[in-house]
Amino acid sequence: MSKRINAKNRAVLAQRLAERSGCGWCCFYCRSPFTETSRATFDHYIPYWLWRTGRQRNLVLACGPCNSAKADALPWAVAVLLLQKVRSSPVWRAACTPPAAPSGVTH
Repeated sequence: MSKRINAKNRAVLAQRLAERSGCGWCCFYCRSPFTETSRATFDHYIPYWLWRTGRQRNLVLACGPCNSAKADALPWAVAVLLLQKVRSSPVWRAACTPPAAPSGVTH
């Protein structure tokens, strides 16, 4: 996260994220429940290098192994949505359309 938070605020944030995610106290990615030995970590869903924010809307609870495995990767679902938006744009279509042959030129 972009700044350190104290233990009390960390607990409040974890509670809010658990309530929001719909899966309660389990990993956002693998759905494994958190225990004393497998504690919740905060993960930036959209990597911090891409969206430099520590806002709650970009944070999820993740187990240590999933958080490490995801690292700074962009989740596949987000990448697909971005590609769909880009590919449907007029700029993309214009860039992918071959230029028209000059008039009067035959092959």
